[in-house]
Amino acid sequence: MQAIKHAHERNARIVVSLLKQHGVKNIIVSPGSTNLPVVVSVQHDPYFHVYSCVDERSAAYMACGMAATTGEPVALSCTGATASRNYLPGLTEAYYRKLPVIAGDWNIGQLLPQTLDRRIVQNDVALVSVDLPVIKDETDALYCNRLVNQAILESIRHGGGPVHINLPTVYDNTMDPGPVPVSRCIRRYMPSDPFPEIGSHRNIVIHIGAHIRFSKEAEQSISDFADRYDAVVLCDHTSNYHGHNRLLGTLTTDNLHSGSAQWDALKPDLVISMGEISGDYPTTNYLKAVHAETWRVSLDGELRDRFDGLTKVFECDTEEFFKRYAAFGEQNGNTPVNRYFAQWEQYDESLRRSLPDLPYSGRWIAEQTAKRIPEKSIMHFAILNALRSWNYFELNPSIRCYCNTGGFGIDGALSTTFGSALAEPNTLHFVVIGDLAFFYDMNSLGNRDMMANIRILLVNNGIGDEMRMPYSTGFRLHGEELPYVCAQGHYRAQNAFDSLAKAWCEALGFKYMSASSKQEYLERLPEFLTTQSDSPIILECHTTPDDDSQAGGALQLLDQDYVNKKKLKDAIKNVVPDSMLRTAKTILSRK
Repeated sequence: MQAIKHAHERNARIVVSLLKQHGVKNIIVSPGSTNLPVVVSVQHDPYFHVYSCVDERSAAYMACGMAATTGEPVALSCTGATASRNYLPGLTEAYYRKLPVIAGDWNIGQLLPQTLDRRIVQNDVALVSVDLPVIKDETDALYCNRLVNQAILESIRHGGGPVHINLPTVYDNTMDPGPVPVSRCIRRYMPSDPFPEIGSHRNIVIHIGAHIRFSKEAEQSISDFADRYDAVVLCDHTSNYHGHNRLLGTLTTDNLHSGSAQWDALKPDLVISMGEISGDYPTTNYLKAVHAETWRVSLDGELRDRFDGLTKVFECDTEEFFKRYAAFGEQNGNTPVNRYFAQWEQYDESLRRSLPDLPYSGRWIAEQTAKRIPEKSIMHFAILNALRSWNYFELNPSIRCYCNTGGFGIDGALSTTFGSALAEPNTLHFVVIGDLAFFYDMNSLGNRDMMANIRILLVNNGIGDEMRMPYSTGFRLHGEELPYVCAQGHYRAQNAFDSLAKAWCEALGFKYMSASSKQEYLERLPEFLTTQSDSPIILECHTTPDDDSQAGGALQLLDQDYVNKKKLKDAIKNVVPDSMLRTAKTILSRK
């Protein structure tokens, strides 16, 4: 028996590894050079049953017959050029019979031989078609892994069918000894499948992205699970979860760094991901940085690998998932120790006790206003800085919160609020919005059906604030970003004392108020928050870019232990030569 060896090209290695882990044993190959990395990797591996067929059209029909008889997925591999086009009749047959056939066949249009454009296939040829990258770094490898998992899983999902994997090559025919390295395998579970064990003594974080209001039963199921497993439920306002172990995560995760004293204690080893796109950048960035295993729970059953650690996808209802695992925990005698969530809660409380006196800014406005928003209101936030500012501070649990995080565009915040207000005319609707987003969508305010239950909180500092905050790339430009990156100077009235927002809104029958200081804002706030008004109300808050930037930076530096360590580290860097620092690192790494 010949020794096992495999292709050096990483995308081919990932394909072969995942075929094995997903149980695909049968492979029908046709001769060629562009598919050489896959063919050589499988032909001497005893796991696979490899069959040869010169005619690709015949090979595809052979795969149909084999898949129908065995009930198992069958893989096809051919070279480039017109060879892959000969798969079409057989794959069309597989599509309409729902047979799990996996067909694997850059520089398109650059006069390279055997390089046809296979990126788009007919609707009734494959359930999904993926184009793998030539892997140059770990980001490429993660992307490639996810695509291959997606294609293989799709071949057996909802009755199954053919899928297409487009595998490019750089014609590196180097072979490495031994079996193919194991690549991450993602599993999908349906409600009828037995669910895997979570195991005891795991630090579990449930992350909920943007989500519609939970039913009482669904929220209770999450609460029961969180109690049973001592899990932390990290939310932002758009998560709309208010059950047990809820933690508004932005303030905490914005201050958690790998050098923080709390890093190891709070680090999860399992993240259960729910909901859609989250605008809570600090929390999502933190969960990506900890490299924890991730389970995704969603009715869509799609592979959403936000934190680069996805291993399991549960295509089921949220309530069913958490009920089943809460029951498992009870049966196995899992007794919550009330340790993990308590540590998160204590760290959050310590940060909130050290909140500084913020300057008059979007974040100060959020801090002063969040606790005063009337109960059962609906809040809408413009993307990024408006949402980010309010995610630091708690609202009443009865308040529903929304943001256009789906497309994540500057447009539409006012229009979305207006549509929501029309749907619930007896509910007070608030929208928090910056000047660029406000003027972008202000034509919606001229609608003849504009509602009196709308309150617009306009934070106007004359620029696109998000692009010059301390954590933004634009901040490093030291003012060069203002004219174009931040659009400074747009929407300014001819007279510096006038307001375009005031002129427009008053002409449309809005009640207009403005505030340029903390005192003015607090004086205007009661009238702005009133539930009794015959017209919509706008409160325009004139802040400055410097104050907004200062407030944004201050809320990221509340962990004094980390701040002191960073100051010491920076001080050492300023006085110790780089060569000496490198030598010290080398010595320490050897110990």
